[in-house]
Amino acid sequence: MLRLGSFILLALVLGSGHLSAQTTGPVAPEHSVSKVPLLLLAERLGRAAGNAEFCRYDPDAVEEFIGKSMARLAKETEDRILLAGGRVEFNAHAAFGRSEGPDQGCELFSVDYGEIKRNLLY
Repeated sequence: MLRLGSFILLALVLGSGHLSAQTTGPVAPEHSVSKVPLLLLAERLGRAAGNAEFCRYDPDAVEEFIGKSMARLAKETEDRILLAGGRVEFNAHAAFGRSEGPDQGCELFSVDYGEIKRNLLY
């Protein structure tokens, strides 16, 4: 599983066009890889889904949020490999949110969750 995730990440980096074939010297680590917008969206949606589960939100509402999140990710790209990477990213951050919960606590997270639902899904 780890090898598949590594392969997908490598494919995403190479396919995103952020690495230049004309680079002649070593690239500084902080500038060598940047996440594509789809992966950033997947990270934010996944973390919100996991946090909502951690905070024991209505399971049906969380399932609806997850379904809409997956649909939004699919709407953002036609690249199947990038979409697969987005789903992996979503699931990884959802698992983290389920285990750790929101950084600011469940009460303050409810405000963020509402904003995420309004801005990212609708």
